Parts: sequence; C-alpha cells; structure tokens
Amino acid sequence: MGLIFHDLISFNDAFNIIKNNIKKIDGHEDVCVVDSAGRIAADDIYSNNNLPLFSRSQVDGYAVILEDIKNADYNNPVKLIMSGETYIGEKGIMHPGKGKCIKVPTGGVIPVGADAMVPFEDTKEDGNEITFFKSVPKFNEISNSGIDVIKGEKIINKYTILNTGHISVLSSIGIKKIRVFKKIKIGIISTGNELLNPGDPYIDGKIYESNSIAIRAELSKYSAFSVKNYGIIKDDYGEIKNIIDRSVNENDVTVTIGSTSAGDKDMVYKIFGNYNPGIIFHGVRVKPGKPFVFAKNDNNMLFGVPGFPVSSMMILYSLVIPNLFNMLNCNYNNPGVNATTKEIFELHSGNTDLLLIKLLKRNNDYYAYQVRGNSGSISRIMRATGFSIVESKSDYLRENEKINVNLFSYNMPEILIYGEYSPLMEKMPYNIMNKTISVESNYNNILRSMEKNEADLYISNNDVKNANYTEFKFNIPVALIYNDRNYKSIAVLYKGSGLYDYSIKNIKNNNITYLDNTDVICDYVKNNRCDAGIVYLSDALKYSMDYDNIGNIPFYYYLYKKSRYYNEIKSFFDDINDGSNIR
Repeated sequence: MGLIFHDLISFNDAFNIIKNNIKKIDGHEDVCVVDSAGRIAADDIYSNNNLPLFSRSQVDGYAVILEDIKNADYNNPVKLIMSGETYIGEKGIMHPGKGKCIKVPTGGVIPVGADAMVPFEDTKEDGNEITFFKSVPKFNEISNSGIDVIKGEKIINKYTILNTGHISVLSSIGIKKIRVFKKIKIGIISTGNELLNPGDPYIDGKIYESNSIAIRAELSKYSAFSVKNYGIIKDDYGEIKNIIDRSVNENDVTVTIGSTSAGDKDMVYKIFGNYNPGIIFHGVRVKPGKPFVFAKNDNNMLFGVPGFPVSSMMILYSLVIPNLFNMLNCNYNNPGVNATTKEIFELHSGNTDLLLIKLLKRNNDYYAYQVRGNSGSISRIMRATGFSIVESKSDYLRENEKINVNLFSYNMPEILIYGEYSPLMEKMPYNIMNKTISVESNYNNILRSMEKNEADLYISNNDVKNANYTEFKFNIPVALIYNDRNYKSIAVLYKGSGLYDYSIKNIKNNNITYLDNTDVICDYVKNNRCDAGIVYLSDALKYSMDYDNIGNIPFYYYLYKKSRYYNEIKSFFDDINDGSNIR
C-alpha cells in the first residue's frame, strides 16, 4: 500500500507500523565468548559449573573450625597449631581437625572441614603457634562454591544483548563459545549531485558528504549490525535504482539518504514504490524528519531518511535503530535520564518534536537546555548531550517541565556558563571547558537566572550588581575587517548581542547583513560576500584578515561564590590579569 507524501502519519503510528512489518532475524551462528560483546543471545544459556568453582578465601589468613575460637577475645585469646599451608592454584586439602589451623592466601581453596577464615590482623604468629584474639561468624571471609552461580542455573535469557558483565560470567564458568543471532546486514546509500567525498578538492556549490559517514559510524557501534556503505550516487534514476536493487539483494535492510521528498528530482520514493509491497508510508508528522519513507521488498526493509544532517540522524536514533533491534526480538532502550527544562523550548504544535538537548548535572538532578538551529546544522548534534521525543500539543514547552532525555554520552557537564558569547571563554583550560555547557541569552534572562543562582558563570556587556557573585571586568578588543575601507556592505553580529550594539554605533551605511557568529562574518568578508565586518580582534587575527582596531567592548563576568568550581574558574580569571592585553 502506498500513502501520498502529504498524508502524514503520526510519529507513534510510524514507529508501530515499522515494528509490525519488520522481518525477524532467526539465523544464528556460534561465536567465541571473547568476541560476543553487543551480539544477541540466540538461546537461553545455563551454567555448566558452579561459580566460584570452589570454596575460596577472601582474605590472607587462617582456616579454622569455628568451634575452636568461639569464645576468643583480647582478654581470652585462643592458641591453635598451624598444621599446613595452601597455595594459589593448588588443590584443596583436608583440615587436620580440632585445635589446628591452616594458612590460606586470598583466593586459595578452603580446606575441607574448615568453616571460617580469620584474617592475619586478628592473630599473632609465634612459630607454628597461632594466637587468635577474636571470634568470627560462620563462613567468615569464605566465598562458598556456587554462592554466585550454581551449576544448571539459567544465567542469560535468549534475546539478551551481551555486555561485559555477561562475558565475564561466561568466561568464569569456562564457556568458550555461545550461539548468537546473525548480524543484520545493512546497506547505506547516499544520493545527490551536490555531494563530494571528504578529502576531494572543494567545488563551488558542492557540499562534503557526511550523512552516510555519520550513519555508518553510529550503526557500527552495535556489534549486532554489519554495515556496508555503497557511497555517493548521482541523481540519476537508473544509477540510483541499480544500487538500491543491489543493496536489497545483498542486505536485510537498506538505508537511503536524501531524495525522499515529493519533488520532480526526488527519485528514491519512486523507486521504493516499484517494489512489492512497496511504500508502506511516506511522510511523518515529526520535526525534523517529515519526508521519511518506509518501504518493503518482500521481507527486506527500506528506510529513506531525509538529506538534511540533523533530520537524517534524528530519524535514525528515534525510528530506525530501535526497530533494527526489534528485528532481533530485542527491546532496545537508549540510556536516558529525566530532566527539568530551564528555559522555554520551541515546539511545532501537532507534531512530534525531536529536540536536541544540552544537559547540566547538579548533584543527582539534570537540567535541560535546547540546542537551537535548523535541520541542516549538523554541529547541533556535536553540541548536544542527547535528544528528547516530545508530543507537541502547543508551540512551546514551558520552563520547569519534566522531559526524558536519551543520552549520546555519559560525559555529563556540571558547569553552566550563561549569557553573552565572549571570545575570552575560548582560552579557558580544558579541565574546565570539558565539564561545561554554554547557553547564550540576553540581558533580561541573565538577570532572571542570576536571581535563582542557576549558573556558575554569567557573562554580560552590562554591569550587574549582585552580592552572590565575584565580578571580573575585561575589555575585549574589536576590529573592523575589510576588503575595502570604503565599504558599501558590512556584516555584523545578530541583534541582542553586545557586539551588535557596538557595531551599530560604528557603521557608515545601512547595507547591513546580520549573521549568527563572528566566524561567519570573517568568512563572508574573506569570500567577498560583504566588503567589511565587525568582529573581535581575536577573530581577525585567527583568519589573517586586514583590519583596523576600532576600540574595546567591556565584558563583565560574574562567578557564583558558591559554585563547586569557584576556585578553578577564579584562578583562570586571576591569571589573565590585564584584560586590555587579551588577543
């Protein structure tokens, strides 16, 4: 059955339709335990041995019969005769009986008949005579055979994703090989005349292909998948069809990138429609990722993800990867945390929003900030800690709402820098920056946030007095970069920034281009898209631009006195000393 692209289905319906149409992988193979991480168990696995394999000591000490020392204490010590010693890796021996003890190392076999271990530190040795100064409980410091795993016990369920813990147990009980499901074979195809391979000489109007590389990298993280990249295919119906046909014949799943919309030049959905049963659905009420298409050829799965980088990756994370694991009967759950929103989130009412999130961890709580941008801005993923799936009933999510965040990384930032962008922050040491998220915001939001002491460091172009913060002030040099000093067009930073306010005072005409950051301003001037631009001096130097130094902008930095990282951040500012020397 085929659905017209504009007849969009809901995100949840899309997920369930895929889940109900997938072909389960039932083929299996035997692999060595050492190579099984991330594979899916094809059988219930039972232990063929006890674990521990034998009763062993957890301390260096003496194996005793507990009855011999039951009344021992420092006022009434008990003396026993040491009648032997065991060694690591040797068979166990018989305990010689009452009035005797055996020296046993950590990990050594407990002599048969002994029922407790007494550590050396609770005894005194005098030749073969050992004095015991305290009693101990029965089986003290003894790890009895089978106490961890008993022979015949089921230790791993079928369909389990095997991890390091499973491998450790399997190895400990002596299992060398296990049966796992065969890998899902996945083909990746990227389409588009505009695409270049990374490393190729740049051509105007082209872009370097990153989607298939990113998708392959993500899928290759899972040992249950075998991934093949078929490269870049030009926008030619015959070429695209041939390579999709090839992938369908060679793989269980085909993932195409781009050419999924319903335009005249979009061909993937047309090719998908020729298979049997063909397109199952085309178009989802999701932002980003609306043009996603799902099709089948008999039991082969075909996923057509959009060409914009964020769209393709978010569809991969939310709809494709979980259903790939469903093919292996695995209930895949991306690691996640519950977080509280700390700002208003922009949504698209009536859709499911796939939101990229920056997380801040404070003690055991998590706070969420939105990584804003369009679906073509791939650096958003790099700046995100994770993503949230939100059923959007309005155009915004209010502050202090609870959301679940699926994690990209366990490296959780603990330092929040809030306010204006400052080039000075680029000089912060890595031991601080690697623990930091930065949230750009305006003066009014800075004031509101400071009242709640939310950030470790606030940055503003305006002086704010607050007794809870240590203030630092530095003057950041500003430069006019140019191709022609008598410029006719000029690029400046977006409205609402301190650099914007400063720029407006120094502009000679009204032919102004507003850009998102100073790096882009430099690029515009360097490539003659604008005659001039106003940036920080550090930007002009970084890009070797012609410039005039046109003054300084004051920056105020407010360090929260109760910040866990107060001393480290203060040390950074103390080392800077004279702000006028900042370059």
